[in-house]
Amino acid sequence: MKRKEYILLSAALLIAFTSCDKNDPEPANDGDKIDFIATPFHESFIQTDQARGSETGNDDMRDFGVYTYYTADAFIPGTSTPNFMCNTHVEKTSGTWTYEPLMFWPNNGKLSFFAYSPYASQGDSYTSLSSTPSTAGYPQLTYTVPDDVITQRDLLVSVPLLNQTKTSRNADGKLPLTFRHALSCIVFNAKMTDACDFPVKVTSITLGNFKNKATLSYDVSSTPGTFSWTMAGDASDKPYLLTINNGLLEDVNLKTITNTYQSISTDNAFLMLLPQAIDETDEIKVTVEYQVTGNIQTQTITVPLNRIISTLIAGQRYSINILVSTLADLTLTCTVESWQQQAINVPEFK
Repeated sequence: MKRKEYILLSAALLIAFTSCDKNDPEPANDGDKIDFIATPFHESFIQTDQARGSETGNDDMRDFGVYTYYTADAFIPGTSTPNFMCNTHVEKTSGTWTYEPLMFWPNNGKLSFFAYSPYASQGDSYTSLSSTPSTAGYPQLTYTVPDDVITQRDLLVSVPLLNQTKTSRNADGKLPLTFRHALSCIVFNAKMTDACDFPVKVTSITLGNFKNKATLSYDVSSTPGTFSWTMAGDASDKPYLLTINNGLLEDVNLKTITNTYQSISTDNAFLMLLPQAIDETDEIKVTVEYQVTGNIQTQTITVPLNRIISTLIAGQRYSINILVSTLADLTLTCTVESWQQQAINVPEFK
């Protein structure tokens, strides 16, 4: 009886692995395994050993998720499904990208690849992925910005690789995935107009409000790697408070810092926000503390944020520069750092 059961089971497995239709790949050679290499879209701004609340560079990427669509002919957004790999977890092990189960290039048909980083499993609190192996269309990704700045992620999205075959690989046999920053980054710097002989510190910054939830949309018909964000109907407006006391601002004495702006953002407190327009209700509030002859004095400035930043754009880093005067005047400017640098200057605020 057991022998018959084993024979039936073997026959069932044989049928399962050999049945196919025009959208199933033919068996491939063992030497045609799919290997990945991840490359940055631009030179990284990144510091090493950072993961959350900080930017991610090529060396800092630890893992990513990949969706792969097998089609007999070309990828069709309306009907193609991630039937080959669906949110497969690819992680770096001893400098090499690994994943399970190992997949091989088919001898016929084409593969289209979409990837994102960091990897998110089912039920992740911030990166929601709803595509299944039978879901038609581009991978469906909705992102919610964490309230906790330290928990915020530098979400990366790869430039889609459409209609690839095993001849599309590099000379070393690896498939190159190029990632782009999908969010906007805000950091803070400060310096003095002139040196002084008493301690001066930026003690508090409040920034907001920002929409915190959106869905990613691909547009492969235009520039490769083009994507956009659509705000979710249940997105909330969120402010962010960074202070020395809560560990999100560095305890920097500015009294002799006059030449170059000094970073006052802690390494894990970069704001990673969804790209969006800045409206008239968004504000920035900065508090500076002066300790003169043992007495603590504070100066606070509150200004509309859209005077220094009009729009947050994906892949750009906004350095908000705080210029402090010994006369208690504060000036705010913003430098935008991306693949091509540009600067935004604003009038003095008093």
